[in-house]
Amino acid sequence: MNIEERIAHHVRMAEAYRDAYLNQSVQDGAAFADAWKFADEGVYVSPYFTGDQVFPFSEFPTDTAKASTMEAKAYSLTFPDWKPASFDYWPASNGVVMKTRWEGHTKDGVKMGFYSYSFIETNDEGQLTRWETHVNDEYNAFLDVAIGVHGPFNGTSEYVEALERTLAAAGVTV
Repeated sequence: MNIEERIAHHVRMAEAYRDAYLNQSVQDGAAFADAWKFADEGVYVSPYFTGDQVFPFSEFPTDTAKASTMEAKAYSLTFPDWKPASFDYWPASNGVVMKTRWEGHTKDGVKMGFYSYSFIETNDEGQLTRWETHVNDEYNAFLDVAIGVHGPFNGTSEYVEALERTLAAAGVTV
């Protein structure tokens, strides 16, 4: 891909991510469209979810689409209208940066939210080679209400297990 094609691809990636969550279709299993392809050698990094560890995509305890569905379903149990309240992105020739304000209301009408920031790098074919996620401190209180525990977590499996417990307690399968 030339530079213009790569930037257009990164715009499609960001908009597919936004739209899947904005339409609340991720909780029903929708993926981020065909724009999100993961390179075999790609890695995921997050101080909140993986600590100092770098996880190859191939070593995720659950595939990314399934984990995203589990997360959206688990959050929606407590926050039925959980989705992006705002979304900004900045595409570049080597990837895209996304800033999302997530919000939802409990069944009692209490509004909670948090910010997440994703830094994504891609290779020449537009496949993800690095996905880095950061969240602000509001996320702790949100997770305590949504899944009963918050991080920082020591690896992605600890977080996925918390999602699985939340879903199992509600009788929800993914």
